[in-house]
Amino acid sequence: MLGNGFSRFYERRQVSDVTEAMKGIGQQYGLDWKQNIEPGLPAYISQFESSYFAKVAVLTIEDGIANQLLTGGGTENSQLVLQLQAPSNSDFIVTPKPSVESEVSGLMAALQEWLGDENSFQQVMEQGQTLTYKSEAASSAAGTAVSPLIAITAASTDGSQSGTILLAVSSLQPITHAASVFRGLSLYVFGAALVFVLLLAFGYAQMIANPLIRLNAFAGRLANLEFDKRIGWKRKDEIGELARTFDFLTDNLQQTLEQLQTANEKLRQDIEREKQLERMRRQFVAGVSHELKTPLSLIGGYAEGLKDNIGKGAKREKYAEVILEETGRMAAIVADMLNLSHLESGQYALKWETFDVAELLNAAADRADGLHAGKAGLHVKVNVTPAPNGETAAVADRFRIDQVLTNLVSNAVRHTPDGGIIELSASAGEKEWTVTVYNEGDSIPEEELTRIWGEFYRIDKARSRESGGTGIGLAIVREIMELHGSRCEVRNERGGVAFRFKLRLAGS
Repeated sequence: MLGNGFSRFYERRQVSDVTEAMKGIGQQYGLDWKQNIEPGLPAYISQFESSYFAKVAVLTIEDGIANQLLTGGGTENSQLVLQLQAPSNSDFIVTPKPSVESEVSGLMAALQEWLGDENSFQQVMEQGQTLTYKSEAASSAAGTAVSPLIAITAASTDGSQSGTILLAVSSLQPITHAASVFRGLSLYVFGAALVFVLLLAFGYAQMIANPLIRLNAFAGRLANLEFDKRIGWKRKDEIGELARTFDFLTDNLQQTLEQLQTANEKLRQDIEREKQLERMRRQFVAGVSHELKTPLSLIGGYAEGLKDNIGKGAKREKYAEVILEETGRMAAIVADMLNLSHLESGQYALKWETFDVAELLNAAADRADGLHAGKAGLHVKVNVTPAPNGETAAVADRFRIDQVLTNLVSNAVRHTPDGGIIELSASAGEKEWTVTVYNEGDSIPEEELTRIWGEFYRIDKARSRESGGTGIGLAIVREIMELHGSRCEVRNERGGVAFRFKLRLAGS
């Protein structure tokens, strides 16, 4: 585009510049002529010729007839090169000097073309315009392949047919050749520019496209909730800012997702806990209903018998004993439920005191002897190992620890076969006592070991009255030991089951 358009652009620019320059030197030459400066071509005309590759001549016209043409390279060298004689406006007899014929041939062709164009003649002579145009006639006369520029301006005129005219012929041949060379050069420049642009495009692709591809892949990882990696770019441009935004988004998404997962896990645990509590409530209601149903039925039946005067003497006394026994059983259940509720409320305050562990275990053994009256050959043993310093005292709520031993001993008596052994033992360490209640008998199924501490839970699913118990005793034991900052453990041992808990050693 540059190669093909350069010639046309140069021609338009040359026409504009030559027109302005000719107007200026025409005005200056007119001023010099009015001031009676010696005729000739001044130096500024020579400068114009050099600047625009032009040949300038001063033409004198009288009554529309050109009769003198002056040309040269300055005032001293100015010379009359030809005398024009014109019998009419259409034909000229030109008699130039032979030495300058070749120099003025282009000027003569331009002059003939201008004088032959009535409209152009009037524009210069009558209207005072400056004309610049390309001449085909002058080109043919000069024998050149490039049309020259003709510039004509009036230095002085009477507004009609007479005056002094400046005529210039500027050659475009040098720039035409330059444009041809430039077109050839532009092909090489275009090839080099194409290679450079391709390399530049490839470089920018590496700088921009590849990072964007990596960012897109990273965004895909975010869409798949993969937050284990970061971009970590240190670039200071827009892509680097976008990468830092991705890293910030990743951190926020990961943190938010972790919070959601934590909240969901907590919600799941809460729901599971609620389900478990609901199951426990149902089991509790079922256990209470079952435990109270039988005593109430017996009490109602025997009370009706007494009301109807069924039986006499010892039989009526038996009815009354059953009613009293079942009433006591119900009272025990209600008392255990109230006790457990009181312990679970968190409002119970322990009464810390120091007591003798051996005395406590012996009292519990005496209660065990009273409870196994219906079982033959049951043996209860007590074994206490004092501390290295001889200390046998512990610090706790004696009433509640005695309640724990009572419940464990009662449970042991119910599950020990005839002739079996129950052993109450306590061993003192450096800071605490380890109290164990062991009974011979059937072991507890492993899957039941963690469930026996629930309210109304009994291994005997039939909940037979022969096995005894309300299913609340071990739950009370659990709550009491938690209030003491300890816990009661159970495990199967060879030939039986052992319950074990710890107490603080006095003075520790």
